Amino acid sequence: MSNHKKILLVDDDSDDQEFFMEALKELEPSMECRIANNGLEALEYLNTKPIPPSLIFLDLNMPNMNGFECLAELSKVKQYKDIPVIILTTSNDPENKERSLKMGARVFLTKVSGMAAIKFQLHEVLEKDFPIIN
Repeated sequence: MSNHKKILLVDDDSDDQEFFMEALKELEPSMECRIANNGLEALEYLNTKPIPPSLIFLDLNMPNMNGFECLAELSKVKQYKDIPVIILTTSNDPENKERSLKMGARVFLTKVSGMAAIKFQLHEVLEKDFPIIN
């Protein structure tokens, strides 16, 4: 299906984490997915792994370090700035979308409910061929 092998999901909502993991397992059983509960955990995880994930799904509203702060930090680090970041949030605010995309996110998605909708949304992203941006 996709050429993505590893995903990092950055989200503090345990229900959303569970739904995401279940949908991913049904779509791509062999894909590895790690979870960070906020931006600080995500950066700590990335700093301990020699091979970065091929995609990062990032929530905006989290404690300690929110999605915007994490996105700003990712863009400062050479080995992370080209990893496609997909914003996955409850927000449908056009200003949040515009700000996310200006900061380097490749896709802005508003979280959906229902497993079929989640799987469809995830499938659409996994099928994308993200160009490398320098």
